Amino acid sequence: MGFDSTALGFNEPTLTTAAYVCYVLAFLCYVVHLLAKSSRVRVAQGQLALAGSGASTSSTVSVVVMGGTAADLLPDSRQARYSLLMGRSASSFTLLAWVSLTLALTFRWVEAGHPPYVTLYEIATMLVWGTTTIYLALLEGVVKTRAVGAFIVLLILCLETYALLFIPADLKRTVQLVPALRSYWLMIHVSIAIMSYSAFAVAAGAGLTFLAKHYTKSPVAQALPSEAAIEEFMFRAVAVGFPLQTLLLITGAIWAQEAWTKAWAWDPKEVWALVTWLAYAAYLHVRVQRGVRGVTMAWLSLIGFIVVLITFMGVNYLVTWFGIKSMHTYSVDNGAPNSIGVVGLGMVLFLAAVLGLVLFSWLRTNFPILKKARGKQRHLPAAHQSKRD
Repeated sequence: MGFDSTALGFNEPTLTTAAYVCYVLAFLCYVVHLLAKSSRVRVAQGQLALAGSGASTSSTVSVVVMGGTAADLLPDSRQARYSLLMGRSASSFTLLAWVSLTLALTFRWVEAGHPPYVTLYEIATMLVWGTTTIYLALLEGVVKTRAVGAFIVLLILCLETYALLFIPADLKRTVQLVPALRSYWLMIHVSIAIMSYSAFAVAAGAGLTFLAKHYTKSPVAQALPSEAAIEEFMFRAVAVGFPLQTLLLITGAIWAQEAWTKAWAWDPKEVWALVTWLAYAAYLHVRVQRGVRGVTMAWLSLIGFIVVLITFMGVNYLVTWFGIKSMHTYSVDNGAPNSIGVVGLGMVLFLAAVLGLVLFSWLRTNFPILKKARGKQRHLPAAHQSKRD
């Protein structure tokens, strides 16, 4: 049954829609989980302040930071049980969305006769599936935390909304493989790409969580893990994705040599894949070798994911806009019109806005001395200013 069918049943359209609904419910549950946890923080801060017999606000905050959250010091309560219920519900909805999306992609695989790795819709949906897989396995499975789920599932929900609602119907139909893609390397190479870029998406979600924690001073922010813990989540995700990205370049070169007798042809997709590798190599170098921590690493994770989006999906738009020849935009070669419209322009403007925000934040972070010097000079007495002159 084609994706353009609206018949309800155990088929790809119904399962994909069910997955989308589950992602929405998971996001709402994660938000309620954080709100309930933040209410425990407020109660815990009040109890700690009263128990401290005159303890100051600063001492209360220090306990919150050192102990993760002040709510952890409270005994089991109604807020705790409600927060736990919402957290488990969010995890369950996320898992249910993953199962539903897995079945939908399986239906598509069987119908097309090849892995769903070709059209723009398939690539975007596989990125959603891979990001969910990495999140469930790494954060909820290994690290066992739900506090960053709201931000990562929000990112997943945005990707799924783009794939389901904004990609033209022509690019949602299954297509036949071109001769160069009829190889076992399709499964190997693209699967590695999906898992690598999905790990980077999880790192970007952790980066968003870090920025929310750093720049907001609300109880909701205090309910999040410590900045050090969030940064560790982010680093682990990049540590998973970077070796896969390296293997992606190697397998791509081998496949290109086999298919086109040329391992590297400076194709737009190849170039952006290399740029992605360099972006995350810089991330690891700055963190491991230079010891940089904090806001800089969060912004770098977002910059890296913007490069990922351009590599994974944006090249299709760039090739059409600028008339560049590419051997990797197979949706065009198969006769499917690569419609751009307002959505493609909106993506570019959004990415440009994020890059501008990153640059502005970087300037404020790395050049605070100039700002302080100007402020001090304005408040100096006239006699001091004349001496300086």
